[in-house]
Amino acid sequence: MNDTDDRFMHGDNRQQNNTSTGNDGSQGSDKAQQNREQAQQKARETADQAREEALRRADSQKGFVADYISNFSEAVRSMAMQFKDQDQVSLADYTYRLADRTDTLADHLRDEKSESLLKEVQDFSRREPALFIGGMVAGGFLLSRFLKSSNR
Repeated sequence: MNDTDDRFMHGDNRQQNNTSTGNDGSQGSDKAQQNREQAQQKARETADQAREEALRRADSQKGFVADYISNFSEAVRSMAMQFKDQDQVSLADYTYRLADRTDTLADHLRDEKSESLLKEVQDFSRREPALFIGGMVAGGFLLSRFLKSSNR
């Protein structure tokens, strides 16, 4: 055998080895792809279950939150009456409006499903991010003040 024949033979063998390795690699790659897809499917199922559980818990708690908002509304309405008794008509008007809006919010919470409420909040936060964050901070402050005063 000459040198050219030898290279031709080794080249041929290398090609055959690469082909068989390629098949094993392909099978390993297919197996890895299947494992990846199964893991992704399991992750989706777990996320869906977690979301369903969170929505179920939110549905059970939204009545509680709506009751707190209604209590807050009554406190604001009481404050409005005090302003009216003190002849502070414009301040009384603003606080009556706030009480009406919080009543509307409480009713909305009671009537809507948690999933649609979540979608509304997400849409609003995308449209008005600064207002959303400011509202969350203000709402948290007001809620903490209300909870502190109701514990006394």
